Formats: sequence, structure tokens, C-alpha cells
Amino acid sequence: MKRFVRASSGLRAWRRVRALLRDERGASAIEFALASLPVFFMMFATFEFALDMTVDVTVQIAAQAASRAGLVANTLTPDQRVAQAQQIAMQYLGVWTNLGATVTVSEYDYSLFSNMGASGYSATKGAGDCGDVERYSIQVTMPAFTSVASWFGMPTLNFQRNFIVQNEQC
Repeated sequence: MKRFVRASSGLRAWRRVRALLRDERGASAIEFALASLPVFFMMFATFEFALDMTVDVTVQIAAQAASRAGLVANTLTPDQRVAQAQQIAMQYLGVWTNLGATVTVSEYDYSLFSNMGASGYSATKGAGDCGDVERYSIQVTMPAFTSVASWFGMPTLNFQRNFIVQNEQC
């Protein structure tokens, strides 16, 4: 009698194992968990890329607006032109400073177009005088919006635009 009891308990255990192997409940939850990882990664990557492109376009718009102001600001002193370029850039880029961005506007005076890129010539800092050629550089440095960029070795994002104008003749 003991031998039959052991066999039937082993048989019962085997039947339970076979029933579990055929049981498909929860399979869709596991499939969803496996399939959702790449989908969520792509969503965050798309979100990060879209926001990065938005910041880049904003820097471009700020540079264009500041360059237009530099062209027509002949009644301003060099310091006033620098301040105006910085003010215009911050009108467009101030939104990103709320998210931890650092905005830097640099001005360099070359006095002539031929001096740009010339070896041995060192540009002076500032907006220069009437008729001088100026290079404005707008740079935005900010942390990534999501952690996707840092996975690829970019914990901070840098956006930069340069524009060159010639101050109006006085």
C-alpha cells in the first residue's frame, strides 16, 4: 500500500508540472514587458532629440536677431552694442536658463574682414567701433533633458552659433 501512495503523489506532482507548462496565463504580460523596453527607450530618445533640436533652433534664431541689431546699431557705443546683443540673445534663450542652461555671448573685434583667420592676428574683446567687423558667438551649455544622452556619453549638451557683422559707418 505504501508503494502505491508514493507513486500517486509523484504522479500528482508530475500532473501539476505538466499543467503549469501548458498554462499560458501571464504570457502576454511577459511579452509586453520584453517588448516595451525598446519602445520606451525609443520614446525617450525621440523626446530628447526633439528638445535638443528645439534648443538648437532657438540659438539660431537668437543669433539672427542679435546680428540684425548689430547691423543697425550705429548710434550705440561699443559697450552698448555688446549689452544689446546679450539682451536680445537672452530674450530668446532665457527660457533655457530655467532648466539649468548657461548662456554665454562673446564679442570679438577684427577691424577688417581680411583679419579674420589671419595668422598672427589676435581679435580684441568687445564690439569695436564704427565700420569694424565683429564676430559674435552665442553658446548654450545645458544638462540633457533625459538620461538617454548621458548613456551615450553626453551628460551636457553644447549649442553654439557665430555670426559676423560689420558695424555701420559713422
